[in-house]
Amino acid sequence: MSQTLSLPLIGLEETFPEDVYVLHHPASDRYGCFCHEGIHGLACFSSERGAFRFAEWIDLSGMMTRKITFDEAREVAKARPLPVVSLMLLDSLQNPQIHYVR
Repeated sequence: MSQTLSLPLIGLEETFPEDVYVLHHPASDRYGCFCHEGIHGLACFSSERGAFRFAEWIDLSGMMTRKITFDEAREVAKARPLPVVSLMLLDSLQNPQIHYVR
């Protein structure tokens, strides 16, 4: 007889917001990305302020924040070249929420 173990699943209570802010450079169509522990992802934020703070780390003038839906952000992340494989909610740089897109 098989048994089902009742174990808590870590991280299921964490969800991405419906709308996120990303950094976009319209002239080159580049987006702000981040690498955490070897995983590359499109950087997104739940607030515009968080995106602005992250933009200070990017050495590319003309970066703009864009408010887009979570689904739009997934599509942008999928369209980025490798090694980008995820969408990262970076409200906490030390503990990002990672959503894999490929």
